[in-house]
Amino acid sequence: MERKLAVLGSPINHSKSPIIHTAAYRVLGLNWNYEKVEVRKGGLRPFVEALEPEWLGLSVTMPLKEEAAKFAESLDKSAEATRAVNTLVRTETGWAGYNTDVFGIIQAISQANLGTVNSVLVIGSGSTATSAVAALSQLAPNASVRVFARNARTQKQLVEFAKALGLSAKRVGNLARNARNVDLTIATLPGGALDEVAARLAKKRSFSPTGALLDVAYQPWPSQFASIWATKGQTTISGLEMLLWQAVAQIRVFQNGDTNEPLANEVAVVESMRHALD
Repeated sequence: MERKLAVLGSPINHSKSPIIHTAAYRVLGLNWNYEKVEVRKGGLRPFVEALEPEWLGLSVTMPLKEEAAKFAESLDKSAEATRAVNTLVRTETGWAGYNTDVFGIIQAISQANLGTVNSVLVIGSGSTATSAVAALSQLAPNASVRVFARNARTQKQLVEFAKALGLSAKRVGNLARNARNVDLTIATLPGGALDEVAARLAKKRSFSPTGALLDVAYQPWPSQFASIWATKGQTTISGLEMLLWQAVAQIRVFQNGDTNEPLANEVAVVESMRHALD
């Protein structure tokens, strides 16, 4: 029987998840079909509850990650900590929720070989920013974290979350000043959200960011924001890296039920996924 999977969210047309999942399934020899479906905020539960038995699992993206966390019957450690789910897997009793974004961020940063990270600026305070902070608690537990966000309430909540994980964290109100004084900046906003900021920074000849940048926005790449770091000779990490590695963890879950159990022939799987993105 062909198994069905999909990525849900809104907007969803730009998603590259079907490309990389299909490439992985081909290498693994799986008769799985993966598509993308537009599901708007509030629409997750009715969509999932109407699915037929051949549906195996779902990837969940904006703006449904918090809804998925509330919908899932059980949560893995990352999902429980962040209250955000980007992966749903059908079980005998319902749906289990996982957060593989944390793994994706850890891998994306680790692969860049940045060395010791002592200070980080996180831009944004949504579910991806929460996953970024959770990743930092594992990657750089001694780093000081600064959170820049327009929503004062969620900014405060993210700082409190970081402190609960043992990180030194504080709110900041000046993006440019802080980007000049950190080892790593993580931009967690959707594609295009930082374009106006990038245009203003590009006009400031005195602005010169320090450290690397991970911009989770990958459509288009490089983003206008990432182009500033690249122009100044700093390392830029594409959101495509995070996308690839969180998908690897998703496929581990879909096949093995465990984010930590590598896939058979995983090196070839990753190579095929990366080639599909190129």
